[in-house]
Amino acid sequence: MNRHWLAACGLLAAFAVQALVVARTYTPTPDEFIYVPIGYYYLRTGDFSLENTNPPLVKMAMGATLYAFRPQLDLDPHWRDNRTGWGAWIFGTRFMTLNSRRYLDIFFAARAVVVGLGVALGALLYVRARQLLSPAASLAVLALYATMPPLIAHGALGTLDMGLTLFIFAAFCALARFTETRALAWAAATGVLLGLALATKGTAALFFPLVAVLAAVSWPGWRTFVAGGIAIVLGIWVTVLATYGFQGFPLPAAFLDGVRFQINASSAGEFPAFLNGRWSQTGWWYYYLVALALKTPIAMIVLLALGLGVIATRRLRGRGDLWMMLPPLFLLYFLSFHYGKNYGVRYLLPAFPFFLLIAGCAVDWLLRFGQRGRAVVGGLLAWQVAACLVTTPHHLAYFNEFAAGPDRGRRHLLDSNIDWGQDLGALKKYLDARGEKQTCLAYFGHADPHVYGIEYTFPPVQPAPGRCAISANFLAGYPYGITYAGDRVLGVRRGLWSWYDGLRPVARVGSSIYVFDVTPADVARLTGAPPRS
Repeated sequence: MNRHWLAACGLLAAFAVQALVVARTYTPTPDEFIYVPIGYYYLRTGDFSLENTNPPLVKMAMGATLYAFRPQLDLDPHWRDNRTGWGAWIFGTRFMTLNSRRYLDIFFAARAVVVGLGVALGALLYVRARQLLSPAASLAVLALYATMPPLIAHGALGTLDMGLTLFIFAAFCALARFTETRALAWAAATGVLLGLALATKGTAALFFPLVAVLAAVSWPGWRTFVAGGIAIVLGIWVTVLATYGFQGFPLPAAFLDGVRFQINASSAGEFPAFLNGRWSQTGWWYYYLVALALKTPIAMIVLLALGLGVIATRRLRGRGDLWMMLPPLFLLYFLSFHYGKNYGVRYLLPAFPFFLLIAGCAVDWLLRFGQRGRAVVGGLLAWQVAACLVTTPHHLAYFNEFAAGPDRGRRHLLDSNIDWGQDLGALKKYLDARGEKQTCLAYFGHADPHVYGIEYTFPPVQPAPGRCAISANFLAGYPYGITYAGDRVLGVRRGLWSWYDGLRPVARVGSSIYVFDVTPADVARLTGAPPRS
């Protein structure tokens, strides 16, 4: 093994270590709160009707780790009642109640599966970079990958985005090999990988037209093109059927129900979106451009812009230029103009491997300038490494210098960009340091604070004196449902606890929970009433 591969292994190890730290630190977030126990439910029962808005592949991969813990699973239909729309979270809450003693260890094991997917993606990215770029630029690409906060964060959570990103990128790599070799085995591999992507998350389907476009541009001949297309379609179909245990023909009913849900939800999200202090049910066409600009390290943005310029200068004639450009640009176009869910930069995650390759083109161009070019590349990489280290382990809430960090970033972006219920464990440490076991708490998430030994009461809806901890989403007025409030779902209307945002917090816990000490004078100022003793 030469020194380049040794360095690559070191960078992959660095990614894995950071992701494992995040996986051990964060409280289960809203999506994984249901994905992990439901994946186990699928494996135990073979029933895919529960929470079928997204396909089951990665959920089941994570759920398989639960066999090591032999958790209790309540199969009473009462806990899957979805008449309120919160059926999956009610099920997840029941699972949490039954397995509270080992709950956090269960999620760490499930998250380790996603960490493995992230390492696999990094390795594949390096292999692809070696095919298109110089060895030095390939290592730079992997260094950028290993220090990219959004990739580390979502490569450490029990969600679907990292799995989707891996399978989509792998599918395009296999497609490139098919067009180069014209071997139908690579076409079949492309189909299987696209099938794995579709069996992970329904949004994988939007990449399918690009498969035909890139194959046609490379034009292997009409017979090979048709035969390859048939192999790809069959690979997708058989893989999806196999994921569902060949239930239903020509496609499983649970899969089709999920497709219908995603089509309906794509025009307007289930929850309102937030951008730059404003709310919208349908979102903004430029939302993901803003998210990319604020959630990506500036060093990466500089290299990405230079790389786009390099590719434009050579008019897409470089090897692999179209393969690097079309997938991320198409995804950005689709999310901007045909998708109503403006919830986080995580929806752009499948674009990042391609963005990194484009940045690698900039590195190769800079290296042509000798020592000065190497100094620029080294400086940019050092900047990104420093930015990543400073934010550890709060990669999920990372905001670059344009946004001036998470404290000001929450004025621009919310939801999974900053506050996904990940800091309940940090709040427990904060309370322990103060010798407190009880607090007033409005926490955006579904894990019960009692899992951490936190006794709590909900905040007052009108200004009143006292100490209280409020999640950033609720400070901004996010409407949501709290499922850990007992036997019922507690609806939080928009702006219920926003009155706290008119006060200066005394502490920030993690990156998403703010602590306020409300005095009688504060209440008087907020309400206009004379202060009471």
